[in-house]
Amino acid sequence: MLSLASGFALGAPREPLGEADLRFWLDDMVVYHRFSEVEVQQATGLSLESIRAATLRWSLPDTPPSRAADAPLTVLPYPGGRHPRLGFFEGAVDPQRDTKLSVFTPWDARSYVVVDVPEAVWSNLGLTYLAHTHIPTLWDARGEPMERREWSRRGDGSWISGRTLPNGLVFGVRAQPSPGGVVFRWWVRNGTSNLLTGLRAQVCVLLGRAAGFEAQSATNKVLEPPLAAVRDSTGRRWILTGWEPLDRVWQNPPVPCIHADPRLPDCPPGETREARGGLWFYEGDDPVAERSRRVGELRSWAALPRERPLEPIPDKLVVLTFDDSVASHFTQVRPLLKQHGFGATFFITEGFSFRTNKTDYMTWDQIAALSRDGFEIGNHTASHLGVSADTLGRLRQELELIQDRCAEHGIPRPVSFAYPGNAIHPGALPLLTSMGFRFARRGAQPEFAYETGRGVAYDPQEDHPLLVPTSGDARPTWTLDDVKRAVSVARAGRIAVLQFHGVPDREHPWVNTPVERFAGYLDWLKAEGYRCIALRDLERYVDPKDVPAEPWAVIARRQAALSGAPTAPKP
Repeated sequence: MLSLASGFALGAPREPLGEADLRFWLDDMVVYHRFSEVEVQQATGLSLESIRAATLRWSLPDTPPSRAADAPLTVLPYPGGRHPRLGFFEGAVDPQRDTKLSVFTPWDARSYVVVDVPEAVWSNLGLTYLAHTHIPTLWDARGEPMERREWSRRGDGSWISGRTLPNGLVFGVRAQPSPGGVVFRWWVRNGTSNLLTGLRAQVCVLLGRAAGFEAQSATNKVLEPPLAAVRDSTGRRWILTGWEPLDRVWQNPPVPCIHADPRLPDCPPGETREARGGLWFYEGDDPVAERSRRVGELRSWAALPRERPLEPIPDKLVVLTFDDSVASHFTQVRPLLKQHGFGATFFITEGFSFRTNKTDYMTWDQIAALSRDGFEIGNHTASHLGVSADTLGRLRQELELIQDRCAEHGIPRPVSFAYPGNAIHPGALPLLTSMGFRFARRGAQPEFAYETGRGVAYDPQEDHPLLVPTSGDARPTWTLDDVKRAVSVARAGRIAVLQFHGVPDREHPWVNTPVERFAGYLDWLKAEGYRCIALRDLERYVDPKDVPAEPWAVIARRQAALSGAPTAPKP
């Protein structure tokens, strides 16, 4: 635990996971936030020597790159290591960086405000979430600590964060930068079994690091709902914030900060509620007209259609997948799945001896019957083509052959794909997108070696929907304990994805699953209340068009975390 000179704790540091993660956070801290070496150490826990070495290794510049006037504002996760307040520290001990974004001003690349969104959430349950230590939440009273989360940059330039609370309540934020400000969307999904009422958030705009706005005073603020505004020392620059629907506007001069806090209508179980907010920057001589314009913008949001509501991701959500068109999928797996009421995806290929060996492989009539039963038919390429730099040129044709065969047999066009042999390549993503695939399952490589059969959870906030990882890849040596381990990750907004081959699989014995053991797996999943679905059914919970800006970054971070190798020597 690190402390300020004032004695108020900053919280435990977070060591970067791997070289790419270290480079991102050093750029964030040193180039943009202008952290000292000691502040970087407080944020990362790394030694001063390793920090200096990394800074020299990458020749980090002293100033951030210039931003074009018509480009979106620079928005970055606030890295911790420096308290975001100038005062009233006793009101924010151990501030979490999980909910904080730095928005750099359009007129000064070295000035920024920190938006804590949400700093706190209240409901009829009481104080439901707090992004620092000040007063206890209901989870503190129950001894249930909050898991650390990070912001995720998306392909459209926005940033998202989200959290699933222990009772199933889910909240999240999307921040979309523009040249003049940032538009926010705060949403709550009710994954509990009871009506949520009194939903409101506290959203704090911290001003201490914005030159000209750091005065710990009430006289430079204008609080006229639905906006809170603050002017700089010259009176020509303004920062404004507002939300629709709004709970209240207020300020706290010692911090210093301004607040426009959103509220939400009552939220029944399984439903979603959302509010939209804005942060704007203005420089000029007519702040009254600017305020009027922003009020009109806020009011116009009330009439905008809301995004398609997604269902809360429940704990114990499992995707069942079966590869390679094996005959036992129809004769053994199909009746067992129907008996248990489970969904599943069958990934079809005409590779191996599919065309001639109807003892070990299904017929297309059987595949069509699976589809009529309600199971998903996915694409696994015509020849079980491994995806690599050498084969990308053939991938479209291989996929189209299976799509055509499905059409011939009245099977809906597949929207899910599984990488044959679990081999992945960046070049596949644009092709799969162009062909209309929504989800694609990979293995757990490179995080885990193929031979282990082990895997990781699918995290929709981090993983690309066309790189959905396997949580467990069944082997003949598997026991029920392996299944329990694989599905134990299905909690807190994450999903377990199981990969099976034949039940049994005579042509590929190294991925065989004995039918008696498989039946036991399903019995246990059913008895324990797991919900088993097809890959396409993820669209109820996940927007497949919402993709991360850097799909491979989370894979590299997991590799580093699982290897146990530190990024740099400890202090």
